[in-house]
Amino acid sequence: MGQRSMGMSSASGRMMGSHAGNVRTGRLDGEPGSRSANQPRMGLQLGLGGRWWDDHHTMRKLKISPDQQRRMDTIFEANKPALLDLYTKYQQQEAGLASLSHTDLQDESKVFAAIDRVSQARGNLEKENAHMLLQIRQQLTPQQLQTLDREIAKPK
Repeated sequence: MGQRSMGMSSASGRMMGSHAGNVRTGRLDGEPGSRSANQPRMGLQLGLGGRWWDDHHTMRKLKISPDQQRRMDTIFEANKPALLDLYTKYQQQEAGLASLSHTDLQDESKVFAAIDRVSQARGNLEKENAHMLLQIRQQLTPQQLQTLDREIAKPK
């Protein structure tokens, strides 16, 4: 599965500081390559971005077995429809915010209501993604989790 950026370039994305990631690859921690080398990671980090368990370097480093990898892929595929649905809802709310008319933009209650809908949709998406990543992490041994968490903490 290819990595396709699903980041927003709309006015609402700029206004909200949005950096939606790639649901198809499990990456919601920012657009691929959008974080500079000295910029710290923000928020809860449960994985390395993308389908990290399929990356050969990560598989070797964590010593992920083929059985673990199959279970992680199954979890990802089982969660993918819900993630895509929530991402579509998030996009729709972003589009709604971006398409507010000039008149609506003068009405603070309409602007904040639209922002609230975007925030709620984004929150639902992030919770579902975190749920999936926690399920994937449960497939790792304590030693593998320690190694993964050290990799996550490394500055990029």
